Amino acid sequence: MSLTWKDGVATLLTGLAVLVFFAAHESWDVPLVGSSYRWAAVAVTLLGAATCALGSASAELASGREASTSVKLLSAVGGLTGLLAIVAIATGSLTALSLLVLAIVVLWVGATLRHAWPVAGHRPLAT
Repeated sequence: MSLTWKDGVATLLTGLAVLVFFAAHESWDVPLVGSSYRWAAVAVTLLGAATCALGSASAELASGREASTSVKLLSAVGGLTGLLAIVAIATGSLTALSLLVLAIVVLWVGATLRHAWPVAGHRPLAT
């Protein structure tokens, strides 16, 4: 595999999620988010969901092969990210928002590394 335009868009969306976090944390009073951790959590969750929609692990899983360790690990982090999003929105907690943003960044790093350095012996499916 190699990096594609989707990785570039995912990088942009992840950067925006981090920027939203800082906007709320530093009380920049930007529209929509303001200084509300709850609204920041909503915005970060939407940006994370858009980033996730760009993902491509389904091609590996659809091939009938067992999921690689990296896919399993990223899936577990993705599940944790979903729980953190619920907690961050429900509580409006800075800690939950911080962990949500951290989880999204970890997912982005993991997916980008996975795309940049393919697993030995792994051949992409012909389309």
